[in-house]
Amino acid sequence: MIRCLLPFVTLVLVWSNVSCARNPAPQGPGADAGPRTLRVMTYNIKHGQTNAECDEAARAPGALPAPDCGLDLSQALDVIRAHAPDIVGLQEIDRFWARSAMQDQPALIAEALGMAHTCYAANLDHQPDAHSDRPHQYGTLVLSRLPILECTTRRLPRTGDAEPRGLTRALVDVGGARLQFFNTHLHTTAADRLLQAPDVVEAIDATTAPVFLVGDFNAVPEAEELAPLFARFRDAWREAAVPEPANPAGATIPVHPTDPPRRRIDYVFVSGQVNVRSTRVPVDAKTRLASDHYPIVAEVEW
Repeated sequence: MIRCLLPFVTLVLVWSNVSCARNPAPQGPGADAGPRTLRVMTYNIKHGQTNAECDEAARAPGALPAPDCGLDLSQALDVIRAHAPDIVGLQEIDRFWARSAMQDQPALIAEALGMAHTCYAANLDHQPDAHSDRPHQYGTLVLSRLPILECTTRRLPRTGDAEPRGLTRALVDVGGARLQFFNTHLHTTAADRLLQAPDVVEAIDATTAPVFLVGDFNAVPEAEELAPLFARFRDAWREAAVPEPANPAGATIPVHPTDPPRRRIDYVFVSGQVNVRSTRVPVDAKTRLASDHYPIVAEVEW
């Protein structure tokens, strides 16, 4: 298994680089031959906390927090497994937090899904504190069935002491061709997103290889701060939506046992080289339980 862990506290340059290649990418005429078809997915899994009804455990004085009420990472894994993505971008992934039972979630998820190629970037990178008795991280994860040649992350701008956010890039080898898969989780405040969205656009070179940009952007399509993204990239939902009766607008939050979702804040964006064949936001018994976001699944080719 290839694992790339990129804590922000160690970043000196804007971009940090880690090689994830097992073998060199094939070169020559065959590398560019024929269309390529992929299934991509994005999913905020809330570090494995489900929507199951439960009672939060009381915290003893001086003790670390108990695992979150409803913690069950297997539920999100079942959702991902059911849609069998070739590449998936996940948000809100823990390593060694008490709230998530000290799990090394990047390693657990990769092993459980049999996706050996991983790229993990920590937005938060803490020494032992009130949340854990050991160094612990929280960030975004890219998993791929195809080789990841490079794994990099970029610190996004923020206001004041707002929680750090980042843009993770995995360069993926698809039968000799290369694609750039970006995964992000923008801030919850509009002021920070107004800084972060243009920085994401500036950071992505769409001329060298096809681009997929996925994640939790914490804003609806009409939001002013997302305008630079919609101007630069194509929204996979608008390109080839497959509406479901329970969710005709492709909304991704809120998640509820019976009520439909109302807001679309998670996206799959693509560059001009990519043809989107279909895009779904599945709403079913599994996705209503597994997280506080619904996933997006897109079938694409280029």
